[in-house]
Amino acid sequence: MSPGGAARGRSIADQAERMVGWLKTVTGEFEIPDLYVVGRDDWDAVASFPVYGMPHEAPDRIVVGQEPAEFWDAVLDSIDPFLSRPDRAELVRVYGDPVTLGGFADLLVSHEIGHYLHPVADGADPTSFWLREMLANLALQGYVSEMEPSLEETLLTVVQVCWRSTGSSWQFTELTDMGRATDGDGANYVWYEFGLQVLTKRLWTNAGVTALRRLIDLLSGPAPTQDEAIAAIEALDPGVAADLRQWPRFVS
Repeated sequence: MSPGGAARGRSIADQAERMVGWLKTVTGEFEIPDLYVVGRDDWDAVASFPVYGMPHEAPDRIVVGQEPAEFWDAVLDSIDPFLSRPDRAELVRVYGDPVTLGGFADLLVSHEIGHYLHPVADGADPTSFWLREMLANLALQGYVSEMEPSLEETLLTVVQVCWRSTGSSWQFTELTDMGRATDGDGANYVWYEFGLQVLTKRLWTNAGVTALRRLIDLLSGPAPTQDEAIAAIEALDPGVAADLRQWPRFVS
């Protein structure tokens, strides 16, 4: 951790430890690397993603920000003109006024840990890209649902509200373009993650650990085609598969 970040680093590390302990009970043993919780001055030295504070994983490290990250404000700013009054009030109720997504962002270390359930890949295959993100989101959702249910509102409120705010003009919207949406301020990419989180909430509710294990198996073999990936999910939850086929035209 960066100097001055001991309390935050310990808090995130404690959550990461709980996540790893829970995952091992449902998937078996797996290896994860060191966790870095760093400030702005140290970000470029350890991060592989240029936008400060964007949680991400690499073969030899998990990196999260120590300080509040502006790109969360960029996400909120991008949907602000399209928010309904009830949705705006819901964000304030859950995240305060002004809306601060620090509590939500802290949960994302569990998403990054979920990536170590599948083989390391270069991310070039577009179907495998979104499928890996869906697996990591499913691991996060499972952890929160089973181990930290009091935090489910913190996890899902901004996800659902943002996904309902469909007026934003994103550069990329097709599911197979998710890997191309990492450029810029990160808002377009986060929009993809939110859509997948909406679906993985339903997938976990309807299929639970069976879905987690099935996605791990799917990513452990040859790269599936889009049709093969969605067909595998259809066997777990036909509704989620139908929404993947019509992405992004589904509601939270």
